[in-house]
Amino acid sequence: MQINMKDTIIIENLKKDQQFIVGDRGKKTFVIFLDNKQNQSGEIIIKIKGRQANIQILGIIIGSGQQKIKLATIQDHQYPESKSNLLIKSVLFDEARLFYRGLIKIEKNAQKSNAYQKNQTLLMGTGVWADSKPYLEILANDVRCTHGATIGKIDENLLYYLQTRGLDEKTSTKLITVGFLQEVIDRIPDQKVQNTLAQKIDFQVNKLL
Repeated sequence: MQINMKDTIIIENLKKDQQFIVGDRGKKTFVIFLDNKQNQSGEIIIKIKGRQANIQILGIIIGSGQQKIKLATIQDHQYPESKSNLLIKSVLFDEARLFYRGLIKIEKNAQKSNAYQKNQTLLMGTGVWADSKPYLEILANDVRCTHGATIGKIDENLLYYLQTRGLDEKTSTKLITVGFLQEVIDRIPDQKVQNTLAQKIDFQVNKLL
């Protein structure tokens, strides 16, 4: 399902070749939210076809069971002076598997474009697996593009610290996990969407721990 609330577009299911176009001075936030056990596979393509467009691509993925998730994103800058900022965070439980591929593409005429991509995954068990592959395809020479990716487990020192403050292991783990995803929630401009997704995250994480 795809929900469009003016400048915030929520994508709750992946499908092949999902394309969105942003024009001159367009300001859009795309929120990818996957929190069920269904296998998911798809591509989200944002074509920036206007000057001074400014977009966010935000993602929250909670994988569980034997779920397989394949996600590809493309930030396609076609006009000058446009900005895109991608932040996708995933938490994987049980035997869930995630493969993410992210492409920043700067066309020849898209001078002075500014693009960023960050993907982080938190592994919550020994049976989970994740792979993150960022790519850059830059045909212009006056641009700024950066990307980063991390995959890892909860910091044991942080977990120990919270437990020394009187919290049990489950509460400590939940606090860290929800906090990990909170950065994405905080970037959503619509307060109602923030509240709705925060409640879903709290419910799902509590259920899976």
